[in-house]
Amino acid sequence: MDIERVNENTIKLFITYRDIEDRGYSREEIWYNRAKGEELFWDMIGEINTEDYFDLDGPIWIHVNASEHGLEVIVTRANLNADGESNSLLSSFEEHREAAHNKLDESIFDSFDEEANQEHQGITNISIYKFKDIDEIIPVANRLVSYGLHSSLYKYEKYYYAAIDFSDVEKEERLNIRSIINEYLNSSKITIYRLQEYGETIMAENCFETVIEYFA
Repeated sequence: MDIERVNENTIKLFITYRDIEDRGYSREEIWYNRAKGEELFWDMIGEINTEDYFDLDGPIWIHVNASEHGLEVIVTRANLNADGESNSLLSSFEEHREAAHNKLDESIFDSFDEEANQEHQGITNISIYKFKDIDEIIPVANRLVSYGLHSSLYKYEKYYYAAIDFSDVEKEERLNIRSIINEYLNSSKITIYRLQEYGETIMAENCFETVIEYFA
C-alpha cells in the first residue's frame, strides 16, 4: 500500500487488488458489501501511523477512485467552524464522487461521521501477527507479559494469529514492543474482523499470560 500526504488535512492511499486479496477480501465484497468495504478501510488506516499525518478524531470524508490496478482512497479531515459545522476541504463530496472515472457502487465507502469514526477507533490500534507453531509465541509472551497488553489468539486455516491492542500504549513504548515482536513473528495483513468471523478463537483475552501459564 502506498501513502501520500496531499496537505495537512488530506492523505491519499493506494492499494492494489492483489494486496486486497492478500488481506482476505474479494473484489465483489469490496464493491458491493458496505461492511466489508469499511473493514478494509479501517484495516488500511490501522497499518499506518495516522499521528504522522493528522488526528482522526472528528468527522472525515472518504473518496474512492477505482482503476484496473486497484483503489485510490482519499481521506480528508473535515474542518469545523465555530458553530461545529463541517467545512471539508472537499467542497462537495457528492460532486467529487460522481466525477470519479470508475465510480464504485455506493455501498463501498461513504462519508464517515464522528460516531462511526469513534466506533472503529479502537480497531485501528490492533496489530495482527502470524506464526505456524504455538512455540513461536512463547518467547514473545515471556518478554511482553509485563507490559499488560490486551492480546488474543486465533487460528485460521493452517496458521495462528496473535492480535495485540495498542490503544492504551504510548507511542515510544509501542515502537519498542513492536520491535520485540518483529524479532519472532511476522506481521499479517489479515483483519481482526476476518479472524473473529471465520477463525477459531483460542484465547479471547490475556493471550501472553495464558501462554506462559500453560506452555512456558
